[in-house]
Amino acid sequence: MRKIAYLAMDLHARNFTLGEMDGKGRFIGNREFCTSEKNIIQALESVNAKHKLLTIEEGPLTYWAAQIAHPCVDQVIPCDSRENALIYKSPYKKDKIDTRRLCQLLRLGALKQVYHPENDERAIFKAAAQHYIDLRNQLTRFKQKIKAMYRHWGIIDIFTHTVYTTKGRAKYLQQLKHVSIRKQLLELDHLMDQTEAMRKSALKNMKRLGRNYSEIREFMKIPGILDINAHIYNAFIQTPHRFSKRSKVWKYCRLSITDRSSDGKQLGFKRIERSGIGELKALSYRAFMAAMRGDNEIKRFYLDSLKRTHDKKHARLNTQRKILETMYVIWKKGVPYRPELFSEST
Repeated sequence: MRKIAYLAMDLHARNFTLGEMDGKGRFIGNREFCTSEKNIIQALESVNAKHKLLTIEEGPLTYWAAQIAHPCVDQVIPCDSRENALIYKSPYKKDKIDTRRLCQLLRLGALKQVYHPENDERAIFKAAAQHYIDLRNQLTRFKQKIKAMYRHWGIIDIFTHTVYTTKGRAKYLQQLKHVSIRKQLLELDHLMDQTEAMRKSALKNMKRLGRNYSEIREFMKIPGILDINAHIYNAFIQTPHRFSKRSKVWKYCRLSITDRSSDGKQLGFKRIERSGIGELKALSYRAFMAAMRGDNEIKRFYLDSLKRTHDKKHARLNTQRKILETMYVIWKKGVPYRPELFSEST
């Protein structure tokens, strides 16, 4: 029996390939199986080693496979395929080659691990938030399509939301000359109404699941953070303990600054990080805009930052980061929200 085995799984819906490497870096070989829970368990249990480490590139099946594999190995490491340049930039792309290189990266400790929820309860809550966001975005696309279609046929004066309501849309439909176009718009209105009903149902379900997490109530005390924003932030972050410092939270929320240089020379302009969750960046912007309407600690923080930086964009980004940081701090430390958290000394 070997002391340690480094395993890599290239997972697909129909089949998967399991590669194995020993502690000295010798590649033992690949084996192919049909994808099923039984085959994954048998493949991992058949590896003759005292300690087993397994890596799987992040994909639609990764969470399911990791849950199955967890009792059979010492550690499962889901990894970010975008960080594995040795694999995705290689001119030779085959499952057997990929698993060998994944084993090599795993042995060297060169993989970037992707966080997975600690339990199904958290995973279900995140899925509920994602479902709500998908329906919200789909509803927006339907509204844009309806408005664009009216304007294409000469109905330009549609600057109000009455065109989307059941009572108000009749006035606009009557202005269309062509019966066929009117019928198409009626069908789009029907799809929009159904999507709106599903969005409300998804929102209700997300809020129901969010009752289990007391930190959401503290988030809602922050000016500009509405109940929907608080639930979405909680669902995507999952746990604050996955981030060792606030700068990693900013990066995850697409609010960190990239600074690429080589030998002291700049390789490009500084810019906002593009990787991460764009929904969290948008959430902080919505909270900032809402807070600017009143007199509160967030607006005062923004004005202080503006005096210091003399740049509106810079001050706004500082304030967005501060909103996300404050939510992170009160959640990680388990303390109630206080307006003093937005003071410069804090």
